[in-house]
Amino acid sequence: MIFEQIGKIAVRWRYAIIGAWIAAVVIVTLIAPNLSDVATSDQSVMLPADAPFRHELEVYQEAFPASSGSTSMVIVVQTDDDLGILNQANSSFDEQIDTPTSQYISQLVEWLNGEEAPESIINVISPVSSEQVADMTVDESNEIAMIPVNLSMAAADTNFSQIVTEPIREWIDANQPDGVASYITGAQPVLSAFSDAAISTAESTLVVTVGLVIVLLLLIYRSPVSPLIPLSVVTVSYLITRGLVAMLADGTLIVSSYADILLVVVIYGAGTDYCLFLISRFREEVADNSNIHESTVTTIEKVGETITSSAGTIFVGFTAMVFAEFGLFNTSGPALAIGIIVALLAGLTLVPAILSVLGNRAFWPGKATHRSSGRFYKATSNLVAQRPLLVIVVVVGLMLPLGIYGLSAPLNYSTVSDLPNDLEAKQGYQVLERSLGPGNLSPLTVTATDRDPETMSAEIARLEADLMALDGVADVMSLNNPTGQSGEFANILQVDGQLRLIATMMSSTTSGGAIPDLQSATSLLQGMATYFNNIADRFPEVTDDPNLVTLQEAFASPLTFFQKMSEVEPALEALATRFESVENPYMDITELADLVPADSDMAGADAIAQLLDRHLSEDRTSYRMDVILAEDPNSAEGLDAVLQIRELLPAYENGGEAVVTGQPAIIADLRDTLDYDLVLTIGVVSLGIFIVLLLMLRSLIAPIYLIATVGLSYIFTLGITQFAFSVVLGTGEGLSFIIPVFAFVFLVALGVDYSIFLIGRVKEEVGHRGILDGVHEAVVATGPIITSAGIILAGTFASMVFGDITALAQLGFAVAVGVLIDTFIVRTMLVPAITILLGKWAWWPGGVPQAKS
Repeated sequence: MIFEQIGKIAVRWRYAIIGAWIAAVVIVTLIAPNLSDVATSDQSVMLPADAPFRHELEVYQEAFPASSGSTSMVIVVQTDDDLGILNQANSSFDEQIDTPTSQYISQLVEWLNGEEAPESIINVISPVSSEQVADMTVDESNEIAMIPVNLSMAAADTNFSQIVTEPIREWIDANQPDGVASYITGAQPVLSAFSDAAISTAESTLVVTVGLVIVLLLLIYRSPVSPLIPLSVVTVSYLITRGLVAMLADGTLIVSSYADILLVVVIYGAGTDYCLFLISRFREEVADNSNIHESTVTTIEKVGETITSSAGTIFVGFTAMVFAEFGLFNTSGPALAIGIIVALLAGLTLVPAILSVLGNRAFWPGKATHRSSGRFYKATSNLVAQRPLLVIVVVVGLMLPLGIYGLSAPLNYSTVSDLPNDLEAKQGYQVLERSLGPGNLSPLTVTATDRDPETMSAEIARLEADLMALDGVADVMSLNNPTGQSGEFANILQVDGQLRLIATMMSSTTSGGAIPDLQSATSLLQGMATYFNNIADRFPEVTDDPNLVTLQEAFASPLTFFQKMSEVEPALEALATRFESVENPYMDITELADLVPADSDMAGADAIAQLLDRHLSEDRTSYRMDVILAEDPNSAEGLDAVLQIRELLPAYENGGEAVVTGQPAIIADLRDTLDYDLVLTIGVVSLGIFIVLLLMLRSLIAPIYLIATVGLSYIFTLGITQFAFSVVLGTGEGLSFIIPVFAFVFLVALGVDYSIFLIGRVKEEVGHRGILDGVHEAVVATGPIITSAGIILAGTFASMVFGDITALAQLGFAVAVGVLIDTFIVRTMLVPAITILLGKWAWWPGGVPQAKS
């Protein structure tokens, strides 16, 4: 047989095999990059190529190319000073910013724009630079201000904390006044914090896993030598796999930062189990046969097929993930499949090579003996044999209700909620979330391209109104209403809004008796004169309006302006009132740019220029607007609002394109992708494992109930996990979006794994003892070793609970609980009960296994 030959080769070439594995570790470690350096935490790159967001992002970046070459962060400043950010007791903005906190903000912005700040900073928006900017960056409580910072994409690398965050934090710590707290948060700091958390989680998971494996193996073997065998073998397997995956991730395959952590628990869990089965069988063989080499060959001959079948089911489960659309799954699956193959090859070659060298010394200070089956398994097996139907009803009755609860668990798509609470990026995000609401932190951007400037103003206002009519939209900030629907600047694309804006700006400019500089005023007057003449041409119905005539005369020259200055503001207000009843009160979008030259002394002139640059493309043929959702963008209601917006936008294509981008759009696509992937994964994984079981058992019925029982433990595990994290721990954020797919693959592949060990022994015993006694004997015989393997596997996954990422803590908890349920309930009670109850039908159509000589 092939496994007998493998055993003989492993014994004969034992030293060469050990040397080859060591050499492989050294070579791969030297030539492979660090996996944490080439893995990614960005969800958007994990979406399939045909996800709507990918095309929408291309359209947006083509219209606004400057946005595609940058990333962003926000410095949040929170004060408990009685004056607040701004001294609102003063009417003049210059006097309002005369507070300790405002002065600190000004100093910080000045430093960020200086030469000592990180080079990757492109520009900084100061919340105390103007009244218009303050309206958008200081919250209503006057206690929190945002300093948006645009960064070059060079900052978006694994050294972000070192090259950006740390220098800024050092300056803040040295200059921040008492009573003020500053937080560095935003898109890039959160992404960087997540990458750092993934690295620390991988490190802590490895340490805890190795510690748990050592302790459990010491308890199982009661020998300081035996645990070193699986520990060294799985470590070699892990290091080789990690290097191979890193080489694939370096330019060939997108690999998630989760991969390193998952490789630890899968290889140390499953790989240790394989070693456990091999060493346990070797101990029995040595106890009966003092010839070490023959015992080693027999061990591989007897156990090799079983662990290969086990690895085969897991391999099929992981490989099936390649058909998933979400990159986290279709890249993690192959990586984990590589790990299982490496662990299997190490188990079939390196383990017997080491055992043939150590012999009885592997069990020092004890010696090789047969293991007692224990009373627990005899009692449990007797109960199952006597009352199989009762056992099935009780087990299913207890598990099913919590399983139904688990299926209804809401999913959480937030990257921020996965981070530890003590991280600055999360704390700053939470400060803004409490102040502004989650919708303001994750706005959508609606972009329309290839527009006609003459009709663009009316279209922007119409789209804005249609968006506001949607139930899921709370606010829209467009060029028409740049500070939102309740903001100070309203309807500035309408002539009446523009007239009132002019009046406000002139009032601010001339307040206190100030008169604009004559030279600066000349360009302003020319722009105004052109503007009012265009109104007369565009709207014949107001050509003779005395207020328009007054304004035309006032702005005709500097002299007439100063003569009629007192008449300008009343005329502006009166003409604005007249335009409220004018149908379609819009002008060419480009005329707004000429209305107030940016270099004039009029208050807010620079803000107008910034608004135009913010909302219009450089060629002024595309526009964008920000949409604030009414509900949490990560909630089902928030994601449904994204779909509503996508349904609305085709009506605004008009020869160009109308798209929506932003984090909520990514998550909406992610939700749709995950829904598809869950159905696909369940189908493909179940079918693949069914075929493996069909070939092994020669039965159609047994594979069905084996997979069904693991499916029951899967939904039961979802329920326990949801209850533990949302109710007991009180997070209230639901299960991470990765849980359903990953938990299914792990629990089905690994759960069926233990059923294979059991059912393989059942086949052997039924042929000799009949169905009832055969099942009883199989449960008793396999109980101790499978329980030990289950505890080790559960322990390795439980190690993820000690990491910094909530999603992985949930996954580790779920798989650990699921494996223990499979070990102590499904494999020990439910599967034997069903097998006994079905009797000969369990083996249909192949028939009851016959005894082999």
